[in-house]
Amino acid sequence: MIRLMTGRKAARSPFSEFIRNAKSDEKKRVYNSVITAANKRQQDVIEAAAAMKG
Repeated sequence: MIRLMTGRKAARSPFSEFIRNAKSDEKKRVYNSVITAANKRQQDVIEAAAAMKG
């Protein structure tokens, strides 16, 4: 477990629990979903910037 400068254990988050405990296929499914959503948002930003420019 990661210890902070104070020597206390770091708090566990739902995300860290998922990373630690989820099966590989579940992680892949979630990662693919997140990456797909991020790509979509990036494309939206690129398209909006192009529309403003031209």
